[in-house]
Amino acid sequence: MRKANTDQLKLRRLDFTMLAIFRDLVRLQKTTRVAATLGVSQSAVSHALARLRELFDDPLFIRRPNGLEPTPRASQLLPQIEIILRLAHEALDVPTHFEPETSSRTFRLGGNDLVGAVIAPPLIGMLRAEAPRCRVAFQFAVGAESLNALRTNEMEMAIGRVWDLPDEFQAMPIFEEDFVVVVRKDHPVAHGPISLDHYLAFDHVLVSFRGGFHGMVDQALKKRRLRRRVVASVPMFMTAMGVVANSDLSSTVPARLAAKYANQFGLAVLEPPLAVDPFTFSLVRHVRSASDIGLDWLSAKIIECAGSPQTGSTIRQGEANGADGDKADQ
Repeated sequence: MRKANTDQLKLRRLDFTMLAIFRDLVRLQKTTRVAATLGVSQSAVSHALARLRELFDDPLFIRRPNGLEPTPRASQLLPQIEIILRLAHEALDVPTHFEPETSSRTFRLGGNDLVGAVIAPPLIGMLRAEAPRCRVAFQFAVGAESLNALRTNEMEMAIGRVWDLPDEFQAMPIFEEDFVVVVRKDHPVAHGPISLDHYLAFDHVLVSFRGGFHGMVDQALKKRRLRRRVVASVPMFMTAMGVVANSDLSSTVPARLAAKYANQFGLAVLEPPLAVDPFTFSLVRHVRSASDIGLDWLSAKIIECAGSPQTGSTIRQGEANGADGDKADQ
């Protein structure tokens, strides 16, 4: 225990200037040349050498007519001290830009199936073209689950609706989303437009990440003292569209998703007969990643994939928060 305490005291007395002076004394063997090389005074070099001799309990250098000759102990220490200085230099030499062509990084993102369906295909294509050695993993994560995954480094970014965001997270808006109504193409009202009476007469399938039967549409209807009939609740938009394709049900889904996949599901897309507030999807990162140039590069690519002119205004910490959740039910 006593030796451990002594070692700790010695470490606290060391600094990188002393180590650099030691390295250059071994190389140059003259205090005047070391002082000129490092831009310090000759007295500072002499003072550092005195401290080094005390710390290592060795003279380290013997004065000779042609300069300072390293002792065997100094020669033994030199490779170790050079490693320490090299590692310190590498740690401080922070790159200023991400190099996608040579990076082999794995990115881990979270969101709902809207994010996966709209963002994943173009983003994976971009990575294949611009960062061929990089990999990306998407996982279904919303609400508190997504924030916990960011907090524990299971994910690096979450994409979704945000509110009540703790100070340890930051959010960047990437696109705003509206709603449309989908029904199967041979539905009696498939050619639209639909009235509010038509809409209320439908049986609806709701997207709820937690199995609820009340969402944003129901909030809009409640303001008008109206109700619709929700007969099924599913956790994913793609599931809802599959259900609608094989039934007389309707579903109110994000417009981007319908525009991209309605034809594949054999669905007709209709304008909703009532105003439903649009919502903003944002990129959420933990504040510890603020200097991560790789994530900065990926964020720009995600914004490009989203087809948004948004160039990166950041929501202040504490303003908005918690990616997705029950508030995202449709």
